[in-house]
Amino acid sequence: MNYSYRIKANPKGRNILIVRGLVQLDNVSDIKAEDFDAIYIEDYGQSHSELSFQLQSMSSIHGMKSHLKPRFLAATLKPHVHQLKPLVDGFATTPDDEKMSERIEEIYDKLAYIDLFDISEVRTNNYVYFLKLCKHAISRGLYTFTTSLEAAYAQGHTALFLAKQDSLTTNMRSEFVRFNQTLRELGYAERKKFEERIHVCPHCKGSHLFYMEACPKCDSSLLKEEPVLHHFRCANISPESSYAYDGELRCPKCHQMLRHIGVDYDRPANVYTCQECSHTFLHTRMKVYCTSCQKTSRPSDLLAQDIYSYEFTTEGLQALSSNDALLAVSKDVWAGYSRFDSFLSQIRLFSYSHEKNESVLINRFKLEGNVNREGIMHFVDDLQRKYHYHNLSYNSHYIFLAAKVQHSRMETLKKQMEEEYLELQRIVELRNLGTKLVDQDFLYHTEGEKIDNFIKRISKSQ
Repeated sequence: MNYSYRIKANPKGRNILIVRGLVQLDNVSDIKAEDFDAIYIEDYGQSHSELSFQLQSMSSIHGMKSHLKPRFLAATLKPHVHQLKPLVDGFATTPDDEKMSERIEEIYDKLAYIDLFDISEVRTNNYVYFLKLCKHAISRGLYTFTTSLEAAYAQGHTALFLAKQDSLTTNMRSEFVRFNQTLRELGYAERKKFEERIHVCPHCKGSHLFYMEACPKCDSSLLKEEPVLHHFRCANISPESSYAYDGELRCPKCHQMLRHIGVDYDRPANVYTCQECSHTFLHTRMKVYCTSCQKTSRPSDLLAQDIYSYEFTTEGLQALSSNDALLAVSKDVWAGYSRFDSFLSQIRLFSYSHEKNESVLINRFKLEGNVNREGIMHFVDDLQRKYHYHNLSYNSHYIFLAAKVQHSRMETLKKQMEEEYLELQRIVELRNLGTKLVDQDFLYHTEGEKIDNFIKRISKSQ
């Protein structure tokens, strides 16, 4: 067979997209979302990495055409999927398999009660991505999220279906932890039981840690371990290498030859010698290396973290099945720093979900002069501490301070943000670091304006 894909109806009238090759589904022009109801990937001897790529290119989480649609693999692939198993809805011998057909109907029964996002518009927002993940779980009848260990993710224990996501960037992990905390604060999920306690990196809260022995003097791990010899006659105690003499053992203190262990000498312990600084010691110092942030800590510095299992509440199932949770779970994005792409995505999301009498006001200005990326980040850190009640971002030397506002309070907020800007100007001038603030202006989404035009106005450099 030479085909990469074909569509065939199953016994219940569902169109199954049968795939036999690498198919970037969202880039295939002759297949539309409405052309198929589920995906079946055949076994043609593909490698594990190729299978992983297939699932990513037809993702039920963030795929445009495959969003929330059931995905199945040929039964012969089951022994080879390893950690990819949670990413599929089942295995079947053929696309006509009866159990596969029944499972597809079960999923569509649940999907009938779930409002879908317009993912072509808001797919770049991390919180929306996480909400889609919740919808996916609910559509599969997964109402309890356990905190099982996941080797592929730095957080170690997962707070919510991490294995269901095809990938998580480092930046997204911290937002994901915050998202799960928000679910609990809103009453969308409740704690069920204690699972266990783990220890995490004090810098990034990751749990993928390497424990290494080190020299207590210079902290090097280049160590040599060898036995210590105790010579009974003269009471000399030193490493075995110090006794080496022409293939035999001779005491370095009294120069007597050692013949019989237990009679002339014994080996009471082992000793370590550092190959970097030559320091000799009985006990190593432990250090812990975090594979996520590449920082080293002492075991005593690690943070204890209690792990629990959680379950969606009735209120949570209703909110997450609908689109009512859109703003509720992303409220904290409006207080603190956001990367510029997330900043724009949150504004786009707000435009879809806000009340009619609300808008977003942005104070945009430029940091000009003797500045580099490090200098900008220091400035941004200062702003985040000073104006913690605003959403903050930057792009191409432009700083953005944003706040949600009712139309009736627009002028009041503009005056407040103008005063904040003037104060910042004075602070920058007093520091006399060769920088200044320029090109200040206000941006807000006017009623009837297309959101894409507003996004372009925000992004435009002056």
